[in-house]
Amino acid sequence: MSVFDHVRALWAGGGVVMPALFVTAFVLWTALGDRMLRLRRGPRGALRTLLHDRLSAPAKGNRSGIIGEALARGAELWRFHGGPVPKPFLEEAFGDLRDRATNGTAIARVLVGMAPLLGLLGTVTGLIETFGSLGTSSTSTASEGIAGGIVEALYATQMGLAIAVPGLLMGGFLHHREEGLMLELEELEELLSGAYRQERT
Repeated sequence: MSVFDHVRALWAGGGVVMPALFVTAFVLWTALGDRMLRLRRGPRGALRTLLHDRLSAPAKGNRSGIIGEALARGAELWRFHGGPVPKPFLEEAFGDLRDRATNGTAIARVLVGMAPLLGLLGTVTGLIETFGSLGTSSTSTASEGIAGGIVEALYATQMGLAIAVPGLLMGGFLHHREEGLMLELEELEELLSGAYRQERT
């Protein structure tokens, strides 16, 4: 069975909650993909080395990613102040970068939590159909209804877990990357507010 055939079987046999599960999966992975793009670091290397290079040759700096943009803004403030930058200026300059790093966290967590609950709802719906079929008079009709209800329940459960487990793992990975970027922004603030000059002297 191809992937397309399996997806079509899930859609047809998963019951009334399956469209909601497919929409949840689409929105979740769109949000996670967008979050991954937002959490790009930018230039590679040690932060002190990158800052020294940016202050020495500002035209050659890489402005991509959160750290690249923070280095560029920090270097501009350093030159404007002629040395160490007061922390309030740095906090204001880096504020939208922190917002960019945390953007999309809430919706991803909500969708990861919602997927297994939708799967559970589909399971309950399938079980209701199964037990409803037990009350029919025809044995063959009851057997078909029981089988259909069990399939619906299992498909919904499978789909809910298939969405939630990878989404949870990916969300954890991105949260770890977010924490790393936040720590680097704090370190950069310390360097630009005076520690860099102390290290150079």
